[in-house]
Amino acid sequence: MFVTTLAWRFLTFSGFSNDHYAHFALAQQILLGERPIRDFSDPGWPLTYILSAGAWWMAGDAMWVEWSVVAVALATGAALTILTAHRLAGSLWIAVFVTLLELVAYPRTYAYPKILAYGLGAWAMVAMAAQPSQRRIAAMGCVIAAAFLLRHDHGLYIGIAAAVCVAFASRTDRWTVAAGRAASLTAVTALWLLPWILFVAANGGLPDYFDRALEYARAEANASTLRTWPRLTLVSGRPLLGLERPARPLAHVTWSPGLSDAERSALERQYDIDYVRDGDDGRWYYAHDPSSENIRALVDDPRVAGTSGLGRVSRPAWREFLARLSPFRVAPALHTAANADAWLYWLFWCLPVVCGSLAIRGALQGTERWRGELAVVAGLCVMATLVNAGFLRDVLRTRLADAIVPAALLGAWTLGRVWRDRWRHRALRITTQLVTVVILVATVAAIEQIGEWPERFERTGSGGGVEGVLARSRNVSDLLRRPHRQAVAPPSRLSEALMPFFGYLDRCTSRSEQLIVTGEFPDVPVLARRGFASDGVVFGAWYSSARHQDRTVVQLRERRPLFVVYADAEAFGSRYPLVEELVKDGYRTMADVPIEGVGAVPILVDRTRVPTATDSDTGWPCFIPTD
Repeated sequence: MFVTTLAWRFLTFSGFSNDHYAHFALAQQILLGERPIRDFSDPGWPLTYILSAGAWWMAGDAMWVEWSVVAVALATGAALTILTAHRLAGSLWIAVFVTLLELVAYPRTYAYPKILAYGLGAWAMVAMAAQPSQRRIAAMGCVIAAAFLLRHDHGLYIGIAAAVCVAFASRTDRWTVAAGRAASLTAVTALWLLPWILFVAANGGLPDYFDRALEYARAEANASTLRTWPRLTLVSGRPLLGLERPARPLAHVTWSPGLSDAERSALERQYDIDYVRDGDDGRWYYAHDPSSENIRALVDDPRVAGTSGLGRVSRPAWREFLARLSPFRVAPALHTAANADAWLYWLFWCLPVVCGSLAIRGALQGTERWRGELAVVAGLCVMATLVNAGFLRDVLRTRLADAIVPAALLGAWTLGRVWRDRWRHRALRITTQLVTVVILVATVAAIEQIGEWPERFERTGSGGGVEGVLARSRNVSDLLRRPHRQAVAPPSRLSEALMPFFGYLDRCTSRSEQLIVTGEFPDVPVLARRGFASDGVVFGAWYSSARHQDRTVVQLRERRPLFVVYADAEAFGSRYPLVEELVKDGYRTMADVPIEGVGAVPILVDRTRVPTATDSDTGWPCFIPTD
């Protein structure tokens, strides 16, 4: 499973999203000589960005370095999931099945701590519950501390779950033993965290640190709270039972940079392709004309930067005939992305309720298959409840994979009880198994939706056989060898448009210069290879302190950044009025960078800085210090 995950994440890799660069910008800030907490705010992810900084420092800034950190963490999480699921279910096949669902759900790259931490936490709970010795409790405390440093809420959730687990595992002993073990777990976790606590105290103090971390957490929660409960809805005009021809496979097209919306629309009409949705680095389409001449013309068009999936679109006649004789499909009126989200949302919430009830019943009846089984299940139920409450937010489609580890493990235990245990009532067992089959079919279909399985599988090049996979491997290898500043798969439209500005920074400014970036674009400072100014990565909803912006203004006056990338100006002004006043008074427009579909983003420069030369490529002023 470890190797499978590495291969899957490699073949489907198409670049990092701009959200991934939030912690990567913090890693860069350390490498530029800044100290966390003293020089910039830590939103509660110290170990996450320190791992990236260490890898960057040892191996360089090529994309493969960060990809290796992410892929190894996800692969390790998958390996821990299958080990724990095997113990819970008593079946290797069930363990493989639930771990593959985790794989197909396709957590985002920046969410790798959520897979690693909860897989490791569950595996450690199995060991601790089987034998709650002081050594295993100390190891569990180390896991909780590491999860806390990856992101503070991970440590909190795993810590509470572990405390419930060890207390439940001690239920046959005296209550003082259970309380003592829970207290030992808390104490040893605090000891593991003591160096970090002392570091925070020496560089700004714990009260201010947690005040800023809580502000960040509240802002993130407010920005992503679900406004309505997800619910299943029927698609008008489609039956609940019936024959339905499968949709033609999707094709992926990456258009050349700089292509206007009007030009792209004309090309879509010319090649008879219908837009379905945006992908990581292009768009997904239905191709209505699968003729080889049309497909070849599309591939060879100079305005097309790359394609994938076109081999499946041009299908032979026999496959087209089979497609028309599609099998009987259940509930086509429910086959929508929104229904997939709603199904998984309520499944994730039902699992801890059902499993918790079964664990309590098993404890009362004394039916434990192996020592510590029910204690682990109780801990996982608490973990799943906390994870669901903390992670299942808007946009739900991108959050469901974050919460999948506890759900997968509880699902494995439930399937083991249904399919592996002996039941006194055979009819009841068969009925329950039939119900689980229906639930599993719906779950697989839903996870296929959220993980975009057909499109991602097509991206691997598997449709072209061995040659297709090898060609895809060469393309991914070429991408991973590039630095993060590359035009093949830019993280955002803004960073793509700012490529000339980034080159100008290399020619005309020193590495010590800093930037103010407004809006949600943490990728900009990383691709610029410049530090961010003040206490936060960007002046957006989640990364800088709005309540303490008076302190931010003082910092900016003491060390004035040279440039301001002035994106999302309206949101910036409403959230950071004091900082906006400083920007308007102290900076002037140097250039306006056009961005497709957005307009122009101004680049502002410090009014007080005197140019030393003029850049021949852009005509902008240079600010290289002279002796």
